[in-house]
Amino acid sequence: MDPMEVFKIEVTGQEEFGAKKYREIIMDILQDLGLIRSIGRLYVYIDIMKPVFAVYGLLRSGIPPLTVKDVGDVLKVEGGYQIKINDEEHMSDLLKVLWAQYGRERVEQPSRDIVVIASDTPPSGLTVADLEAEFLQDLTDALLRVAPEGFRNRRNEMTKDSFFFIAAEETLKPEMIAEMKQKIREMENA
Repeated sequence: MDPMEVFKIEVTGQEEFGAKKYREIIMDILQDLGLIRSIGRLYVYIDIMKPVFAVYGLLRSGIPPLTVKDVGDVLKVEGGYQIKINDEEHMSDLLKVLWAQYGRERVEQPSRDIVVIASDTPPSGLTVADLEAEFLQDLTDALLRVAPEGFRNRRNEMTKDSFFFIAAEETLKPEMIAEMKQKIREMENA
């Protein structure tokens, strides 16, 4: 069962085996990059005669920014605040934000997972990382990975709640892009 609400692949020429294999490849890549739960609907259209490859997806709700309280537990201590780090993946981002906000001289790291800030204001709400920007970079990477090799002409359109990606061997002309968008709309309404 797919974690997505809808996942449709259409390959011209009744290529059922090819569609099944491409579905597996796409699922593996999205899962490896941790993107699968953020995509609600995915439509893939492949025309092997043109040749062209198009993907349209609807994203699930926006990803909130990662804050200090998401990275660790913030405790009031004598002279300031202590952060007990739970998620070391964003440690370098956390330190950069704390240094920018409080200055290096007021931020200490007595151990690998503890940071102490000399401040009267709690750092809990400071933004550590923009996860939506990271997600969009990872999504672009995934789309480039799933595109057939040799399809060097590519176009990627992203909005806050959807994306459209097209790749082809030939130059991407406005007519071809419009045709692929129409094919995707037909898949959505089928």
